[in-house]
Amino acid sequence: MGKGMIGAGGLAVLAYVAQMVIGLDMANWLFWTITSIGALATLTTVLMANRRVVTAHQAAEAATKNQRRAFEDVLVPLALNLGQIVSTATAAERRALKQQTKLAIVALTANLIGPSNARACFLEETANRPPGQREIKCHNNLWSGRNGAPVTIFRESDRRGRELLKMMDEGKSLFVPDVDQLPADLKPDSDSYRTYITCPVSAGDTAFGLLTVDCVKPGDLHQDDVTMVEVFARMLGVALAVRG
Repeated sequence: MGKGMIGAGGLAVLAYVAQMVIGLDMANWLFWTITSIGALATLTTVLMANRRVVTAHQAAEAATKNQRRAFEDVLVPLALNLGQIVSTATAAERRALKQQTKLAIVALTANLIGPSNARACFLEETANRPPGQREIKCHNNLWSGRNGAPVTIFRESDRRGRELLKMMDEGKSLFVPDVDQLPADLKPDSDSYRTYITCPVSAGDTAFGLLTVDCVKPGDLHQDDVTMVEVFARMLGVALAVRG
């Protein structure tokens, strides 16, 4: 219950952050992206509260208990990073803040989605690869969660890589309740996870990669979790879309 309410409180903060940066000078598509994220985050907060907490009294108690921890641990630094990325004057500062935001959102996804043994990863496309040789990989160890690094590189030359790149290009999310339901050439190379969610990280027409979360057994993730991962992925996309 507590973990669910941390997530609900977190999304409320993301909604606040979205509204906080609306007044800044930005392109129309970025304005509407941030506005949409704010609305989606607010809606998801309500859905999560309904899913995880039975009564309004329980919700109030859980929110009060966990609000301080959520603010201090992740969400306030994330909010500050997003505001600074949009407003900072130098490209070097923006690059550093973007890297911090990647780390924060990967950690947030691992901590708030699924059980305590969830693992999250940000996969980015390798730049300047020729057609037919594209690849998407986990650069700079951008993963968080249980012990054991995830598969960190997928290539266009194999079917799994092609499917991931297609999802990124088309902006589609995927929830796999049980990897045993997949065709043999799409199954993971190891048995370290049995269920996963993959969501595109993009802004406007620009795709930056995929945010993934996986868990060790079927039932650890649910369809409802997809919306929350999408919120985090879109927040990251907005952060990365700022020039520089």
